[in-house]
Amino acid sequence: MGKERSIVVLADSQTEMKKKAGSCRSWILMDAEGKSTVLDVDKYAIMDRVQIHARDLRILDPLLSYPSTILSREKAIVLNLEHIKAIITPDEVLLRDPLDDNVIPVVEKLQRRLSLINSIREGQEDGNELGDQQDVEADEEDG
Repeated sequence: MGKERSIVVLADSQTEMKKKAGSCRSWILMDAEGKSTVLDVDKYAIMDRVQIHARDLRILDPLLSYPSTILSREKAIVLNLEHIKAIITPDEVLLRDPLDDNVIPVVEKLQRRLSLINSIREGQEDGNELGDQQDVEADEEDG
């Protein structure tokens, strides 16, 4: 009987370890300049970073079925649109599953747009406000 208990305890601790290991998710963090970093963090780190509650993060869980949702919170927007699951803050964007085939084009497009916005800002600081803006608008129409 003592052996059975030790086996049950071992099985329970292995299950807990799998749950803890499985709770880390892959995210891509993109700052306002378009620079990106891939993060492997758990939900608690994300909740702490963007100041949202667990109930808000839950709509991004791929194991749960939620309709397309946009939640507006005090410090973040939580976005669940089919394959795109994101948290948007004033300083950064976090996208779930950055290696997903449906997410990669969104990341690339966002990076392009952020770099365009930054070049416009730099041009405005240099006094080339109107010329750079027209160049960017022409590029967007072509692309």
